[in-house]
Formats: sequence, structure tokens, C-alpha cells
Amino acid sequence: MTPQKWKLLSKKDVSPSTWFPIESRTYELPNGKIVEDFTVTTLADVAMIIPITTDKKVVLVQQFKPGIGDILLQFPAGRIEKNHQNITETAHHELEEEVGIKVEESQLHFVAKVHAFSTKATEIVHLFLAQNCRFNSVQHLDENEEIQIVQLSFSEMDEKILNGQIWDAEAIAGWELVKKKFPRQFEERE
Repeated sequence: MTPQKWKLLSKKDVSPSTWFPIESRTYELPNGKIVEDFTVTTLADVAMIIPITTDKKVVLVQQFKPGIGDILLQFPAGRIEKNHQNITETAHHELEEEVGIKVEESQLHFVAKVHAFSTKATEIVHLFLAQNCRFNSVQHLDENEEIQIVQLSFSEMDEKILNGQIWDAEAIAGWELVKKKFPRQFEERE
């Protein structure tokens, strides 16, 4: 049996705050059954950037993530905001804001999009590769951000994923996709 889309009958904003939008939805399944009060978070899409420096280092950020109550090592990322024209502008903004790197359009390449919580969230993570990066600006952190910049060699990056020190799903997916889509970037390994 081929899966079919559910038909959205209604949706209602039941958000507890502007920071965490939630909809209560009613769907009709292909078999006619009605599913009421199916909650979905409608968080805005995210740009996640995999920065590679001119000296072949991978730039990551280490910060506390309240949802899991732990400190994660991941790539710079942030949600598209109303003042951003598109997700590419978000990528440029977040890269400079979180790690102090400004890049030209020719240095930033779309890699892929991924989705980590497809049953209960609309959020899509758009992955970008930033090549030939230099720390040429300063961090402009939000008031609730405390970020440590970490630079790893390609082999250290792979090691930290394999030994569980990097366990953010989008970061792992981004790293593996960048290696597959841009293999020439990784020809000169240590």
C-alpha cells in the first residue's frame, strides 16, 4: 500500500509563547478517520553552516542547549528571522554573529536540507558549506548566548563523531553530506 498524505482540516495556534509556536491540528486520514488535537511545532527554518578555514580547519561552536540540558558541539546555526530575505541571508548572518566570520557569496554553497523531527515539527535545517573562511569580524552574540569557538582538523572531526563527542544529528548529517558533495575540499587531508 502506497502512503498517502493526510488532509489538514483545521489548525489553531495554541502557542505557550512567541518563542515556541505550537498548532493544534485536525486531520482526516486516507481511510476517513479523523485525528483531532494533533500538535505540531511550527518553528522557523534554520540555516546551519559548515565553515572550513583557509588552513583546513572545521569551525564549530560549543554551547549549552536547554532542550537536552547539555553542552553540545555543533556547527553555527540560527533561525530565519523576519528581517532576513531568505535562508542564505540567515546563513551569512549567523556565521558572522556566532563565530565572527564574514564570507562572500562565492564562498557559501548550499549543501542540502534535513529534517530531524518530521512527525511533530515543520522546521527544516538548510545546510551550507562556507569555504576558505577567515576570522575577519567579531562575534555579535544574543544576550542569552555563550559560545566557545572550536577548530578541529578533518580527522579530529571524524574522531569526535565516532566517539560520541559530537552527537548533534544535523551536525553529523551536514559533515557527512559536505564530504560527499564536495570531495575536493577534503583531498588534502592531514
